[in-house]
Amino acid sequence: MKKKSAMFASLANGIFAGLIFLMLSGQALADEALIEAAKKEQQLVYYTGMPVMDAKVLLSSFEKKYPFIKTTHYRAGGPALISRIQNEYRAGRHLWDVFSQPGLDGYLLLEQGFLAMYDSPERKYFREGHKDSEGFWTTLYTTPNVASYNRKLVSTKELPRDYFDLLDSKWKGKLGLDSREVEWYANIKQILGPEKSRKLFEGMRTQDIGVRQGRSLLTQLLGAGEFYILVNNYLQNVIDAKEKGSPVEFFVLDPVILAAGPIAINKAAPHPNAARLFVDYCLSKEGQALLVRLRRSSARMDIEGNPIDQIKNARLISSDIKLGKTYVESFKEYQELLGIVKK
Repeated sequence: MKKKSAMFASLANGIFAGLIFLMLSGQALADEALIEAAKKEQQLVYYTGMPVMDAKVLLSSFEKKYPFIKTTHYRAGGPALISRIQNEYRAGRHLWDVFSQPGLDGYLLLEQGFLAMYDSPERKYFREGHKDSEGFWTTLYTTPNVASYNRKLVSTKELPRDYFDLLDSKWKGKLGLDSREVEWYANIKQILGPEKSRKLFEGMRTQDIGVRQGRSLLTQLLGAGEFYILVNNYLQNVIDAKEKGSPVEFFVLDPVILAAGPIAINKAAPHPNAARLFVDYCLSKEGQALLVRLRRSSARMDIEGNPIDQIKNARLISSDIKLGKTYVESFKEYQELLGIVKK
């Protein structure tokens, strides 16, 4: 009986090992076929909202790995990049292969049918909420939204424990916030509900909250003491400022919104195989580790030294990209609640 059990166990292990070998061999053949097809295309055009220097580092690394592909990229922020893509389409010009953009803007391209399905083999390593079920997009990098404070002006004992603690009279005239925090606002509203979120943001308005445009500027002003607390900031902004000697620190308020950052392929890509190869590289462990070295937070589960690990004990909620459908309405509502514009 023992000999039979051992024989069956050995047979089962052999079958399992054989299946693994076939799977790996099949993936290797698929990768080889993709590389050969991309070699014939020779080019890749990347449209992105990523900072120029970061995009250059990413593309340079990709070209080093695949020297037969020449890359070019165009950088624009927010709606400007979406408008360019829409205008090119109307003119019958299909120029770009891959798109990535922080925030909710990419939803418009998905809704309007610009994106191709591509279930990259690297997608399985990404957390839920950072990829769609159909294979249209995956998070290139996410951006944790955290609060931040000036360590010289606020002690850790004084820090607010939740968003509504910010409405305490002791913070009046001492808070700062970006005038374009639409993605964060839309997610907070969805989580808290319309009534509770309205109470929160109308309360911030009565706190004489200082509103400026640009989180980098706000982080500088926080370090200079113009604000005691920034209600919302990007984690990497605080990390960068701290390394430069600024007396700033982050803290978390529940929940922490992980901003969207989808990467996707053009349905009419002029170089579709190069596009797939680039997406695979960006989502690979190698590509994600490179982004982490640029202080970006990865949604991939096997990356070491990830900035997001610094807040792993907080309640992290992935931004709902579908909120991009009501982006204009949310932007208007956010600015009205804070008194930036009149109703």
